[in-house]
Amino acid sequence: QTKRPIVITQHGKSAAVLLGVSEYEALMERLELLQDIHTAEAQLKANQGIPHTEVKAEVLKRLGA
Repeated sequence: QTKRPIVITQHGKSAAVLLGVSEYEALMERLELLQDIHTAEAQLKANQGIPHTEVKAEVLKRLGA
């Protein structure tokens, strides 16, 4: 009911964590977002970024504008 994770122990040591489905899904979404940010930062450092003008043109093209 508290929506907080429950730590399950075995022989007095943490063995597993029990989460509700919605909490798990939110955690996975956050993890995916952080991974995307990390990938984007790595691409920028490697000069693999796409200029804003190119992205804008592509978006407008796809929208038919």
